[in-house]
Amino acid sequence: MNNRVECYAGSTNPETPRALVWEGQRYTVQAILERRREPHGIGFLVSCLPGEMIFDLFYLSEEDQWQIQPKGPAIDKKPPK
Repeated sequence: MNNRVECYAGSTNPETPRALVWEGQRYTVQAILERRREPHGIGFLVSCLPGEMIFDLFYLSEEDQWQIQPKGPAIDKKPPK
């Protein structure tokens, strides 16, 4: 399976994930929920469509490789009416 991340690469590579392919399904990033830098790379927690899915994306800079970890569907946090 060819899982991959498509991203905007500005002055720092990668800068903003735009889409990903996971298990043959293409997901479009709707929102970046969290960004984190670690000694060996950069991570993003993203919300994607279709399915309102959450993924944890981590770019390993030395290997020039992405890790994709599905976290499941987003939970609607609106208070009940």
